[in-house]
Amino acid sequence: MEELKKGTCILVCAGDYRGERIQKGPEDFVIAVDAGLGHLIRAGMMPDYILGDFDSLRREDFPFLDRWQRERPEALTRLPHIKDDTDTVAAVKLGLQLGYRRFRVFGGLGGRLDHTLSNIQTLAYLKRHGGHGTLAGRGQLVMVLEHEQIRIDRGFEGLFSLFALDEQVTGITLKGMDYELENGSLVNTFPLGQSNEIHADRQALAAVDKGLALVILVWEDGQALPPVYTVSSLT
Repeated sequence: MEELKKGTCILVCAGDYRGERIQKGPEDFVIAVDAGLGHLIRAGMMPDYILGDFDSLRREDFPFLDRWQRERPEALTRLPHIKDDTDTVAAVKLGLQLGYRRFRVFGGLGGRLDHTLSNIQTLAYLKRHGGHGTLAGRGQLVMVLEHEQIRIDRGFEGLFSLFALDEQVTGITLKGMDYELENGSLVNTFPLGQSNEIHADRQALAAVDKGLALVILVWEDGQALPPVYTVSSLT
């Protein structure tokens, strides 16, 4: 049985990245995923591990990759171009094998819609394998909840959306938002949970009992504080 890590596994992927601040704690582990390596190089940040098929890596970043392979081959995985797992899924599986259960993904939003949807499904995969992950972008945060609740501290001003990923999500409670709900349900064929407003003077809570629910927090970058939140299991 692997030893569970206390830190967060941070994945930096090849999608839309606009210089979001990546904060690495002493127990965190950073994986550069394919062209996400270039994002880290230009941010002046070193990864702990590099993984990918590197089909989207910029030409000017290959010298760094080649030097890394010579000096730290144990911290590099070259994936084949033809495979079932996306590079991001492979990175998530690596993080799980290393004992991490908390994941934060940068460069997983924007750009191609199929990549964004793939990364959302990766969050669902992670949830069903005992982990929790977020997709972090400038002015937005995405996560999947199941039999969990999220508490958002006062000070956050923005929009909260909740969508059913499973056919039906039940036991939904929403508090501290413009539209509150007690023990409600949503289906994945109607977007009733779109754009519920949270105001800075209120603490907000969202709970989901059964089913996978997609949660999206959006705020106006530069004018509103990002959310300070905690996610916990329902008892």
